[in-house]
Amino acid sequence: MTIFECPNCNKRITVGFDCNDYVHNCLETVDAPKSVTEEDIVVTGDWKDYTGSGGVSPQMVLMQGAHNELQGTRAGIERYDKEDVTRRGKRKSSHRQRAHLEFINIKSEGLS
Repeated sequence: MTIFECPNCNKRITVGFDCNDYVHNCLETVDAPKSVTEEDIVVTGDWKDYTGSGGVSPQMVLMQGAHNELQGTRAGIERYDKEDVTRRGKRKSSHRQRAHLEFINIKSEGLS
């Protein structure tokens, strides 16, 4: 067995000697912060992946990112923009969060 660390969440992982690559689910790391264990994905319509499925209508896709809390105020006129953001700094209105999967190529990193 080979022991190495995930470069994203620093969790120690063990794999067999004959393993060439490994996909680690960083959400399994209990003590890591959500900003490391999740990732932001741009929503451009209907989606389906390993976390499930969902989507938004084409009309909502056109309006994503247009929300501004300062709209109609002096700051809005002066082109300031304030929106809700995720832990990684992306707009909540145009992004969704899902578990981060880290692909680790063991042979190319010289870990085995």
